[in-house]
Amino acid sequence: MRIGMKKRLRLEEYREEDKKNSIPAPMRRSCFIHEASPGKSQKQHMTLKNASLTEWSFGDFPLAVMRYSQPPMKFHFHEFMELVIIGGGQGIHFTRTESYPIAAGDVFVIRRRDAHGYSNTNRLSLTNVLFYPDHLALPLRELDSLRGYHALFDPSPSRTFYGLKNRLRLDLKQLTLAENLIHSLEAELKKREHGFSFMSKALFMQLVCFLSRCYEGRQTLVQKPLERISRAIEFMEANYTQPINLAELAALTNMSQSKLYRDFKAATGLSTKEYLIRLRVMKGAELLRRGEANVTETAFQAGFNDSNYFCRVFHAVMGVTPGVFRKMRNR
Repeated sequence: MRIGMKKRLRLEEYREEDKKNSIPAPMRRSCFIHEASPGKSQKQHMTLKNASLTEWSFGDFPLAVMRYSQPPMKFHFHEFMELVIIGGGQGIHFTRTESYPIAAGDVFVIRRRDAHGYSNTNRLSLTNVLFYPDHLALPLRELDSLRGYHALFDPSPSRTFYGLKNRLRLDLKQLTLAENLIHSLEAELKKREHGFSFMSKALFMQLVCFLSRCYEGRQTLVQKPLERISRAIEFMEANYTQPINLAELAALTNMSQSKLYRDFKAATGLSTKEYLIRLRVMKGAELLRRGEANVTETAFQAGFNDSNYFCRVFHAVMGVTPGVFRKMRNR
């Protein structure tokens, strides 16, 4: 089906009562995916060129909860913000700049027009809280003192080291508390009793504050390890095309190899070898996006000595082969 110049695919159709109520068409509860529209700034167009626009209409209230099993999904973006909590299963979440494994307890927020997708999913169950912060008009700036708020929910966050961006992992107790808050929010949105708007906003604010505090606690735990490994990270960022080993990094940071391994893993969730491989894959993906080299040339420019190995690890990290990824650029 074509609407104007956009290709639109209707994924889900919700309650019939929305049709009976005098809700304007843009506010009906439905979800669409269509190609990114032309007419954006050149920078936006390049960023979203290969991503599909996903639209979710919220009825007459700019807050919604979705629960579902997530299949693999290509790059897409949306105009609202999306809080994602992983309830079970495994998979890989990827953005324009990185990809990382996800499992139960992982939490991250997708901001407006941030392209992302999923690959290698295995019984991956998500709880998504979709919201328009401007339409909700919440006093979220009162959380300015919490680094977790800026990392997770601030529409324009400052960027941090690769591997530490805008996400956290909850332990079982924290995950249960977050799920309880979402369950209460979901019930309010479904029942729509008198005062549901007030209660829904209050529950959502409680959820935002709770997750921001969890992030704060997590950052306190990794702060010292991060400070100790910062020289190693900076060295890898500057020399990713060269052979780098743990002994070299340990000498650079004045740490034993075992100490560096533990602190690096605690701060980033990755070993130094895994970090370097993912860093090289991301650099390769950037070269492929710019169309400056073919797959073999990209492999060597990104620091790989074997283009076949590059293809294997690229597919494992990004969910598609380098060749397919390069073709996506030209669509």
